[in-house]
Amino acid sequence: MLLDEFEAVPAVIEPSHASDAIAGIGEICDTLIFSFNGEIVNRVKWMRDVYEGGYIKSLNGKHPWYILENEGQKLAVTLAPIGAPMAVGQLEELKVMGFKNFIVLGSCGVLDKSIEADKIILPSSALRDEGTSYHYAPASDEMAYDEHLLSTMETAFEKAGIEHIRTKTWTTDAFFRETADKVKRRLAAGATVVDMEASAIMAWAQFRQATVYQFFYTADYVDHHKNEWDTRHEERTSDVMTFFDVALAIAREVGKGKEC
Repeated sequence: MLLDEFEAVPAVIEPSHASDAIAGIGEICDTLIFSFNGEIVNRVKWMRDVYEGGYIKSLNGKHPWYILENEGQKLAVTLAPIGAPMAVGQLEELKVMGFKNFIVLGSCGVLDKSIEADKIILPSSALRDEGTSYHYAPASDEMAYDEHLLSTMETAFEKAGIEHIRTKTWTTDAFFRETADKVKRRLAAGATVVDMEASAIMAWAQFRQATVYQFFYTADYVDHHKNEWDTRHEERTSDVMTFFDVALAIAREVGKGKEC
């Protein structure tokens, strides 16, 4: 089976090879906020005293990050590409460039209707229904984040008074193939939300010994009872910068007083 071919050896192309083309391009901070929400990044870059710190490149063009200062701590913020292969690919290059702490945020779908829209989700583990993770870890049904890092996030949430739900997520490459029966099976396996990158990022973090703090905020509902999709647009009333504030709370906890 192709998915059983994980090898813990150097690859023909390593992230360090890519660094030869981007070395010296950019100001590096200890902590990078990796946001799947483009509106958050667009609003951050127009904040007072925020400036472009650098960029990485792909065939799609430049992928910049922006530097801001929050309570004496400089942070970088960049747009994360949707989908496990590109997200992990960019994290590979950003880590080689020198970023140490990665705070990852984005929306997720809901499989359990009791979870309301705009709730903060801490994905402690993930079902591996994507392809990228199998190149970073041996085949298995699930991946998980390091418990110490999860506890650090929960400490940040408690200090900031941020309510959250710790749960398992279902990471899938094919959001147009979330059938009713699949949803039922994923619920039976303990997953209450669905996303497209978490299990791959978990596997990458373990393989590269990277420090990753990831959270979601809930969006649509995949209704397996009626076999329909509820976008829940009217229920999603929170300003997206509310979720950026959650990322800042985590940044304060993991990088107190550290600057670029």
